[in-house]
Amino acid sequence: MTEPAKNEDNQAERKPDQPIAEAAPEPNPQTAENSPSVKTAKRRRPPLPAVLIVGAVVLVLLGALATGIGRMMLAKNAAPAADSTVASASAGKAVGPLAAYAKGSLAHLQTFATPQKIGDIGFIDGDKKPVRLSDFKGKVVVLNVWATWCAPCRFEMPTLAKLQANNAGKAFKVLPLSVDTEDKFADVKSFIDVQQPLEVYADQEFQAPQMYNISGMPVTLILDKQGREVARLDGEATWDTPEVQALVDRLLSE
Repeated sequence: MTEPAKNEDNQAERKPDQPIAEAAPEPNPQTAENSPSVKTAKRRRPPLPAVLIVGAVVLVLLGALATGIGRMMLAKNAAPAADSTVASASAGKAVGPLAAYAKGSLAHLQTFATPQKIGDIGFIDGDKKPVRLSDFKGKVVVLNVWATWCAPCRFEMPTLAKLQANNAGKAFKVLPLSVDTEDKFADVKSFIDVQQPLEVYADQEFQAPQMYNISGMPVTLILDKQGREVARLDGEATWDTPEVQALVDRLLSE
């Protein structure tokens, strides 16, 4: 009897054995560390000192930008009002009859050939009562425009207090006019209260910088008995000196 061709059929259906894929070898850490791709990645990583230097430069630039913006905002707020009279003639120079007093602590004093009219402004005193600059006509006035955030303003204030004390009983007034906002009024009072015999005055509407062409603090305007500006000094000064007293005596004699 002949065997059926079953085995042959089974052999025909059987597929050849597939090769077994070999497992990929695990990377050698030492070899991988030295591979070109890893070396490239390491080269791309900036060193720590460079990161610190770049960060410092960025901080410096941001600080400079903030300072510039602050100065621009102050200059914008201090733009002179359209109806103000600004003593701008011969700006930065000492001319006229008071030019001889621009020396020593007053070396940067600006004087004028003739007295300059200035606009009248309103503000408040330490009791928050309304006051006007024109209320001080008949006195020689040293109008010091300042703010609590201004370090030079705070530094020179004790010398202004001494100037007032040295001229007690005379037709003379040192008028420290703060341009701080209303929320800083308590700080203004606490600072001036220890600067006897000075009194508290606050221009919370920022009128003085606008009216008198002030773009930075401190600025001191010197007014004669008629309320006219005869001199001004931009920046800090020492006010309890013989040259200042000589100027005050000259104005008091007029």
